[in-house]
Amino acid sequence: MTLINNMKEWKIKNLDSKSSSFCGAKWYNASMWLFTGMTTSCHHNPPHQIDLEEIKTNPKALHNTTVKKNEREMMQRGEKPINCQFCWVMEQTDPDGLADRTWLSTPSSEKELEDAFTQSTQFDYDLNYLELSFDRTCNLACSYCCPAISSSWARDIRQNGPYTGLATDSRNHYVGTADENIQHKPNESNPYADAFFKWWEDSLHSSLRTLRLTGGEPMMSGETWKLFDWLKNNRHKTNVAIHITTNLSYNDEIMSRFLDTIQDAGITVEIYTSGETLNEKAEYIRDGLEWAQWIKNIERALACESVTRVSICGTISAGAAEGFPDFLRWLAKQKLLHGKRTSTHTGIKELELSVNPVRFPTFQNIVVLPETLRNELAQEIKTILAENDCFSLFEQDHISRFATYLTDVAAPHRTDKMQHDSSEFKDSVDSIDIPALQQDFKRFFTQYDQRRGQDFVKTFPRLKEWYNSIQ
Repeated sequence: MTLINNMKEWKIKNLDSKSSSFCGAKWYNASMWLFTGMTTSCHHNPPHQIDLEEIKTNPKALHNTTVKKNEREMMQRGEKPINCQFCWVMEQTDPDGLADRTWLSTPSSEKELEDAFTQSTQFDYDLNYLELSFDRTCNLACSYCCPAISSSWARDIRQNGPYTGLATDSRNHYVGTADENIQHKPNESNPYADAFFKWWEDSLHSSLRTLRLTGGEPMMSGETWKLFDWLKNNRHKTNVAIHITTNLSYNDEIMSRFLDTIQDAGITVEIYTSGETLNEKAEYIRDGLEWAQWIKNIERALACESVTRVSICGTISAGAAEGFPDFLRWLAKQKLLHGKRTSTHTGIKELELSVNPVRFPTFQNIVVLPETLRNELAQEIKTILAENDCFSLFEQDHISRFATYLTDVAAPHRTDKMQHDSSEFKDSVDSIDIPALQQDFKRFFTQYDQRRGQDFVKTFPRLKEWYNSIQ
């Protein structure tokens, strides 16, 4: 566990020495949704609006918003912004573990972190890491997703009407198409995208160490291909590492176009895809996914010299948790298989797994599951870790952290704090109505089955008795 111990020492030296809530991501990390004009400092935060007028003269305001500058001041004072509650909850649940604010701060140098802590929060910082979504066009409608970031989800609502009776979902994400939030549709002029490309040309292409393209599905966005054209026409002008979050659930033609393009541009790409269950369970959780095509596309990515890594992001809902142990066993076999391809590849393109629990909608959080089942799943996960030495220390930390989350978390996240505000996180657990969440879980998936032609109890037999008992 040398890496984990080193990371804990790094945290003490570079974060805790400054304040108990300091996080470099607030200065040097951003997620942006250019089709809605929203941003946040990492994917765990609720997004907030970018000032449209300000970016016309200052493209850096895409990231350096008033909200973030206020939160930077809070962190300099050692206060915990409520918008960063994911990390505060994880640190409260597992005080000896490493929350994501540690991992998200590591891309920044010690000097950059020192500058962030000591300089004025009003300074406009260039980014080290950017997760960027050009539009919400997507070919999947994953069960925990929503119309705001998936055109397929919006089509469901448009065709079938709102989901009804979900009393605990304060976001109301399943009652409308979210079309009103889409300020700029694909193929229309978008001032947020214009500001991005202006900043990109000016200084962002030099400061960024990682650009992570996401969606929707980025392969379905024309702006993604516009960026690829820039990279093709400006070889060696930037050293940015391109990462792509893609569902890898598209046909051979699109996969070929992608692989051919990155090879023609002379760039290397890391692929981040999503998975946490197998076969029919995966196709249920991620409606529209074709498991066999997903596996085929992973194989093609691993065989491409321009792809340096294929990582899997597990986003685990209460339903997906039932199949997660089997997914870990499958992944262990895949890692051993692909790790032996030394005759074809230089080094090992490890299928590294990261694990995050679904927080919202809260009725899909694992807290709705029976305590006995949560304990059983946690023990299975721990046993798999003990029996397989192919998982990296990073994976071990993420997987064991989720096992602890399964057994220990009681009320993980406040559903009334889905918008940014200036309040401070308090180290207390809110009361939560578990039966109400369970009822909404069943209401949602009853309607989901009707709309998608699915069958929850057939797909998740281990949950059948519990699911049928919900009134």
